[in-house]
Amino acid sequence: MSYHQFTDVTQLLVSMDSTDATPAIDRLAHCSAAVRLWFLQNGLQLNGDKSEVVFLGTAAQLRSTANITTVDVTGSTLPVAPQLRSLGVTIDSNLRFDCHARNVVKACNFHTCALHHVRSLLIDDVAQTVACSIVASWLDYCNALLYGAPVTTFDKLQCTQNNMARVVCHCRGRTTPDRCLGSSIGFQ
Repeated sequence: MSYHQFTDVTQLLVSMDSTDATPAIDRLAHCSAAVRLWFLQNGLQLNGDKSEVVFLGTAAQLRSTANITTVDVTGSTLPVAPQLRSLGVTIDSNLRFDCHARNVVKACNFHTCALHHVRSLLIDDVAQTVACSIVASWLDYCNALLYGAPVTTFDKLQCTQNNMARVVCHCRGRTTPDRCLGSSIGFQ
């Protein structure tokens, strides 16, 4: 059993044998009850209904735990989720991070679209600063987790980055960003 805490987020991590998950789930229930008791003794409250449970592993390991649909945590019965969000990162049970990349692309496209609407009112330096601070920060946040991700995941993110560069540089259609940016912006 190990744990990780960050501000108001407490994560309990349990290693388990996929052929017999019962001991690990019992350890999780016991430990979460102890954490809840500690919180109460120290004037804090743990909301079990806001807790989430996910099993991480290979496809074969996850198939062997497929019959476990709920887990008891701090007196609340929680469904086992296929993914969860932790500190802005969507973690899926296979650790492929394709869902995380999809969420990043969605957020970036939203902000790129907003930038596109006001782009004609901004000088080039301001547009570049806005794009780098708002859109590129989404692309950069926790991108080390994508190491080893499929090429299709990177293609989606690269397309989003290219779209942002086209908006900043007033390029149209399929113009490649390196043609419209030259060497003035290091997006790649």
